[in-house]
Amino acid sequence: MVLKELKNLKKDTERAKDWVAAEFSYAKNLQVKLKDIEKLETSQAEKNIRSGLKILRWVGRGERRADRYERRVMDELKKLGNILPKTLKDEEEDLSKELDVVEAKLVKAASIFTGDLRGELLELETDEQLLAHLQKKKPQEADKIKRLLHQLVEKTENEVDDLMKWIGTTEAVLKKIEGFEAKLEKLSEG
Repeated sequence: MVLKELKNLKKDTERAKDWVAAEFSYAKNLQVKLKDIEKLETSQAEKNIRSGLKILRWVGRGERRADRYERRVMDELKKLGNILPKTLKDEEEDLSKELDVVEAKLVKAASIFTGDLRGELLELETDEQLLAHLQKKKPQEADKIKRLLHQLVEKTENEVDDLMKWIGTTEAVLKKIEGFEAKLEKLSEG
């Protein structure tokens, strides 16, 4: 019985780590696209924005899958907690609480991030189109749009940084759980 839960815990932790890593990779790609938006010509910037919207969908999908496996890890930890000695049970509870907190923060950050960022990317796309139109006809208005565009890109980059911070924190907790798994495996072998 213990070996089955331990095996499931190990498998689910591995999958959760993989999806959290994928989510980090998607967020990193999005960050690169956002940094390029300001530097590129309008037509290329619009392509980057559309690409950013696609990447954003993958961030959301990655988060949903990571969340699913993180919940499974918490369930497996609770099952193991019922049969562990007191000292290990305390460690299991601490890890479970820690994962619960970072998982909730990550879900919240990802939810806000994907919702707000989608709106901001659509706004960026509109601003880029407006900028292309105004650059020749009204240069002063184009400068105003460029400043707004810069502010929006900066805000969006900060949100990506915040999301990446929570992804990193979640990865760290999952690594602690892997260490706990290794400890349990040694005990079950000995």
